[in-house]
Amino acid sequence: MSTGKAHATASVLAAPAMGLTLIFLVTPEIGVGAFLGCLLGVVLTPDLDQITISKSEWWIVRYVPVVGWLWMALWDLYARLIPHRSFWSHAPIVGTAGRLLYLGTIASLRWSVLPMLSIVWVQGAILGLAASDTIHCLMDLGGKK
Repeated sequence: MSTGKAHATASVLAAPAMGLTLIFLVTPEIGVGAFLGCLLGVVLTPDLDQITISKSEWWIVRYVPVVGWLWMALWDLYARLIPHRSFWSHAPIVGTAGRLLYLGTIASLRWSVLPMLSIVWVQGAILGLAASDTIHCLMDLGGKK
């Protein structure tokens, strides 16, 4: 089974490859969004379904304590509702969508609150986050015996 550090490293390494590929093949906005989405996968990880502190949560608590504790509190209900490594948290498209819906519902994110974000960047970020989740899922499957 891959570690949180391995998952984070894979997402960070995938970010420039995915970003540059999409910049040249699709649009610069989608590419930049995908790059940022892959990096977002380090903290918006499928492992937020753990009741115990995940590697990414530990990192946030260590380097940005107040934000880290708020982040953990935000995801506590999610971790209690969704079993660890379940289809609902770790399946590539389903898990990504579920975490985004949960975050949007709990945090009440609205486009009017974030007017500086281009919808194309957001689409790219969702694509990058889904790619990061897919890598995470494949690494978990590869570690099972």
